[in-house]
Amino acid sequence: MTRITTSVLMASVIAVSSLLSACAPVLIGSAVATTAFVATDRRTVGQQVSDKEIDLKLAADMTTAFGETARISANSYDGVVLLTGDAFSEKIKSEAASIAANTTQVKSVINRLTVGPLASFSQITSDTWLASKVKTTLFASKDVPYGAISVTVERDNVYLQGLVTEAEAKRITEVTAGVGGVKEVYTLFQIMTPEQAQARENASRASSGLPESNPTPTGNAPTSGPNTMDGNAPAPGQPRVEPVTAPSTPQARPL
Repeated sequence: MTRITTSVLMASVIAVSSLLSACAPVLIGSAVATTAFVATDRRTVGQQVSDKEIDLKLAADMTTAFGETARISANSYDGVVLLTGDAFSEKIKSEAASIAANTTQVKSVINRLTVGPLASFSQITSDTWLASKVKTTLFASKDVPYGAISVTVERDNVYLQGLVTEAEAKRITEVTAGVGGVKEVYTLFQIMTPEQAQARENASRASSGLPESNPTPTGNAPTSGPNTMDGNAPAPGQPRVEPVTAPSTPQARPL
């Protein structure tokens, strides 16, 4: 594949990624994935709106509170806020977590801010490229519910959020860990039963006037081993996968 073709493909996937965050499902053709499927966001429409409101509010609040003394990104998924970026001091890191924890509709906070100098432009650019690379790989992979996943990359570490089944979670982490350039993989998934996932899929399709889908096999994902949620020991040359469980009540939780 030529460099131009690769760039065009990447740009197309990034464009589709932005659409997948919207309320309506997106039909993905078999030219990209193994079989056609509808990629839906398993959160309710109300929760999607709430998460977007949280993200926008925290972006403004962090800038007002810390200005150029921090570089903070907040990503809310189902009310669980992931903070990534840099802070000049432990005090700023702690205050940022408190601001997020005290924000309306936030259930809990995962604080992954790094204390020290702000990341360089080259590192930020690298993270942006790696995020696109991970999203592209997940998008094109079989048995991955792309629309139910949120990907954040910070200093070559990948954070995965989403409403997924156990089998899906293992498949997603396996695929992500295999992407070149990934240092570590952190999973912040909310695990559902296959029945719950199917019910959410059908509800999302119904809201968009689409017929219900039949459950499809998710493949024989390994139950343990390298690059899965249960196996933290990586294969040679592969990044470590670390599951992260958010607290059940609104609070700041440094890791």
